[in-house]
Amino acid sequence: MSKNTIEINDFLERHKLEIKSLIEEFDLNIEFSSHDFIEKFIVKFESDYIEMLVKYQKSGQAFRKVHGMMARFLSLNMSNLRIVKTLRKGSENVRGKIDNIKWWMRIN
Repeated sequence: MSKNTIEINDFLERHKLEIKSLIEEFDLNIEFSSHDFIEKFIVKFESDYIEMLVKYQKSGQAFRKVHGMMARFLSLNMSNLRIVKTLRKGSENVRGKIDNIKWWMRIN
């Protein structure tokens, strides 16, 4: 695991309560995509998000890597965040292309 990965994972862990609050903005039992979550994350943590992308700029896949780490964080913390995975489906990414990504649902 690279130093950048650890730093991003540490950031997500340190801000778990704020991330949980972001998820609580989604309606109960209504699906939302990882992209929907990332949009809310960007509003709350814009400068941190930009720093995360910069860490991976030389990879040529900064968005994919950072977004993948965010989705993994959601997966690893489903119980605490009160979410479940639904199906993988298409969702428009930041470049306007459709990716097959994880979808989630907030539960009680």
